[in-house]
Amino acid sequence: MNSLEKNVGSAWARLRFAAWLSVTIHVLAGIGLVAILRHGLASNADMFRRLEFIDGHHGLWASAWLTWNAAALTLLYFYLAFARASESDANRSIGLLRLAVMLTAAAVAVDLSAEAIEMNVMPLLARQALTRFETGGADSALALVGMLDRSAVILSGYVANGLYSLSAILITWSTRPFVPAWIWAAGSATGGCGLVLAAASLADWVAGMIGSTALLIPCIIFWQTAVAVHANRQWVRVRPPCTAAAGDGSQ
Repeated sequence: MNSLEKNVGSAWARLRFAAWLSVTIHVLAGIGLVAILRHGLASNADMFRRLEFIDGHHGLWASAWLTWNAAALTLLYFYLAFARASESDANRSIGLLRLAVMLTAAAVAVDLSAEAIEMNVMPLLARQALTRFETGGADSALALVGMLDRSAVILSGYVANGLYSLSAILITWSTRPFVPAWIWAAGSATGGCGLVLAAASLADWVAGMIGSTALLIPCIIFWQTAVAVHANRQWVRVRPPCTAAAGDGSQ
């Protein structure tokens, strides 16, 4: 195997690992969203119950957000590995692939900032608001909670998810000649669901955010699983036959 073949094989092996890693983390993050975070987000229409949950389950709340921190970082790694593997596959759309990675890096920075607000600032404000419920005068605390929560939704749901979605569409468009149709179809669906989530977040449409998220997470998992399978096939294709390697060693 020459150096070029080794580099190509390494690129596909890296993409396979990045895809499976991101799938695993997104599954955990999805479980955390359904089991924990939904009780303290806009999906719970009772603000008092939301604040009670955040204040009473600070450790679980922070832990669930940490899985989403990890999901953002593994998504960046996945896009970077996908771009590198596609560059090694004689892809002429290198500029679009690199743009997708840069957009994802910007999205991660915004996303982590928004999640830091939800993870660290909201529990403090929840405690203050609940204290003022008991003593009276909770309006100002609730107004601050609402403002910060809305800011986090705009940053994560609109800005970050919008950039993630554009990156998915760019990578899908750039790699469509080199992957099976079902892979780029899954990538397109991921990008489309992400754009719907971004629009719903901007419009403060809670039902739209819930519905698009319920579609987006399975789309991401299916797309990345499909890419992992494809990457493994490409890795096997460029890997030298075991029998040939064994034969060389016996001479």
